[in-house]
Amino acid sequence: MIDLHNDFLTKLKDDKIIDYLENNKNYLDMLLCPVFTTELKNPLNFIKKSKKIIKKYNFCKIAIEDIGFLSNNDFDEILKIKPTYIGLTWNYANRFAGGAYSNSSLTNAGKYLIKKCEKSNILIDCAHLNYRSFCDVLNVIDRPIICSHTGFCDIVCDRRNLTKNQIKDMIESGGIIGLYFVGKYISLKNVEIYDIVKNIDYFVQNFGVDNLCIGSDFFGTDDLPQNLKSYNNIHILYKILVQNGYKNDDIDKIFNLNAKLFFDKYVY
Repeated sequence: MIDLHNDFLTKLKDDKIIDYLENNKNYLDMLLCPVFTTELKNPLNFIKKSKKIIKKYNFCKIAIEDIGFLSNNDFDEILKIKPTYIGLTWNYANRFAGGAYSNSSLTNAGKYLIKKCEKSNILIDCAHLNYRSFCDVLNVIDRPIICSHTGFCDIVCDRRNLTKNQIKDMIESGGIIGLYFVGKYISLKNVEIYDIVKNIDYFVQNFGVDNLCIGSDFFGTDDLPQNLKSYNNIHILYKILVQNGYKNDDIDKIFNLNAKLFFDKYVY
C-alpha cells in the first residue's frame, strides 16, 4: 500500500526507526514520512537527520508537518531537503496560515512560500488548514494540493475534517485525499474497523473512487480501531471491503494506485 501520513519519525528513536522500516517494508510501496515540527526544539536539524536515517529505504519520502518554524534564512535549506509535501501549519495559526482551530487567513508570507514550493515541485498539504486558509490556498496555487490525513464533516463534524465543498474543490484541482484512522474524527462512538469502511463508503458514493487514498496517521494518535493499529492489519480492512462488494481494482486504487498515479504525475 501507499500511506500518505505516518508520524513514526518523531515518535521513535533512531534505532527503532530502522527496525520499524525493516519490519514493514514488505507492506509498503511508498511511505510518506512527515516530521511533526510543532514541538521540536530544532526542527531543521531534525528533518536533515531524519532524511539521512531513511535514505536507504527508497519507498520512504520525507515530508514536513507544520512549516511554522521556517525563517527566511532557512528556506534554501528546505529546498535542498526537497520534502514531498509541506503543511503550512498545524492546528493553530502561524506566520504562514491559519490552522484548523484558528480563524486566521493565509498570509503574504504563506503566499510567497507556496509559490516558491511550486517552482521547486514541492506539494502543499492542506490537512491542518482552517476553511478560510484552505480557500486562500486554492486561490493562490496553480498545482493540485493534497490532504494527507483527514476525515469527512458529513460523518463527524469537526474543523479537522473536510466539508463536501472542500472535497469537491480538491477533486476539481486534481488533488488526492488521505483518510486517517483516528477514532474521534471518523466515528461518533468507540471506533471500529467498520467505521473506516463507513467513511470509504461515504466518499466513494458521493465522489467516486479516483481521489481517495490512505493517510493512516499511525504514531500520530493512540485512538485507532482495535484491529487496525499497524500495516499487518490492513488485510483485515481489505477483506471487509471485498465482503461489502468492493471490486479488487477499486480497493487497489484507494490503497495504492491513486497515490502512485498522482505522485508519478506531479512529483517523481
